[in-house]
Amino acid sequence: MKKLMMSLVALAVLSTAASAKTMENASHKNATAKTSTYRLPNTNTMVKVTEEVTEMQSGLTRCVFVLSFYDYDTAQLVGTHTSETYTNGGCGSFFRACRAFWGV
Repeated sequence: MKKLMMSLVALAVLSTAASAKTMENASHKNATAKTSTYRLPNTNTMVKVTEEVTEMQSGLTRCVFVLSFYDYDTAQLVGTHTSETYTNGGCGSFFRACRAFWGV
C-alpha cells in the first residue's frame, strides 16, 4: 500500500509539470466549489480535494476535480493533479470516478 501511495504522489508530481493549476475559490460567480482534506493512511501526506461545478451558458456543465498533495509535517505543496470534463448533466458520477481512481 505504501508503494502504491508513493507511486500516486510521484505521478501527481509529474502531472504538476504538465498541468500546474490549483483553485482555491470558484472562478465564476455561477460556480460552486467543495473542498475536503484527508490524511492518507500510513503516509506523511495530506490530500486536499476540490470539486468545482460551473454552469455554462450553453447548457453544459464544467466539472473540475483538483487534488493537491501536501507534506503533513511542513504543509508544503508536493504536487497537484487536475481532471476536467464537460457534461450535459451533473458532475456526481465524474467526481465519484475521480475519487475511486485516486482512492480518496
